Formats: sequence, structure tokens, C-alpha cells
Amino acid sequence: MAIGGGTPYAEAVLEEKRRAIRNALKHEFIVKKYHPRAPEHGDVIFDAALQRWQSLQFSYGEHFVPSLRNFAKFSLSVIAPITLFTYLCFGPKKQEWLRAIKDGEVPVDHPDRKRVYLMWS
Repeated sequence: MAIGGGTPYAEAVLEEKRRAIRNALKHEFIVKKYHPRAPEHGDVIFDAALQRWQSLQFSYGEHFVPSLRNFAKFSLSVIAPITLFTYLCFGPKKQEWLRAIKDGEVPVDHPDRKRVYLMWS
């Protein structure tokens, strides 16, 4: 551990190795991209890392296994918020309020009705 702050020596060495690898990959890409015979093979440059990433993205469905955990995550992130929102907006309290308005129990100049009229005017 370094005294006084800064990057530890081991981490600095790893960062230097990563930089060397990035530069080597960058150099390889430039050589392939601007090679004199590159137009003969088309503009597509094969990159193994990009190919692996695309394969993972497009083959996920083939390896998907439904489970209770997946269903719970889906339910909590999609179904529960929609259901809760619908209940809060159109639930029994709202139905009772609309019934009271329809039956004439709430006057036209009631403060809550004024707020609704101002919203729609």
C-alpha cells in the first residue's frame, strides 16, 4: 500500500499492461482497416471481441430458462407498478368519488372539483 495516496505499484503495472494491450489492438485494427488490399475483402473487419458480444446478445433467448426468480423480477418491475398505479388512479376511492358526484352529493363549487376544472380548462 502506498503511503501518502496515489496508485499502488501493482495496480500501476496492471494499468500499464492494459494500456499496452489497448495500443496493440488499436494498431492491429488500423493495419487491417488501411491495408492496401482491404477493399478487396470488403469494409468489414472481423473483431473477435465484438463477435462474442453480438453472439451473446442475439443468442440469449436460446439459452433462457424460465424460473420463479425470473418471474418474480418481472412481476416486481413490470406488473406490480402498473397494477398499483391503476389501483391508485381508478380504485375504490375514485369510484366512490365519481358515484358521489353523479348522485349530486358533492356540490359543483367543492374545492376538489374546482381543482379538476382548472386542470382541464
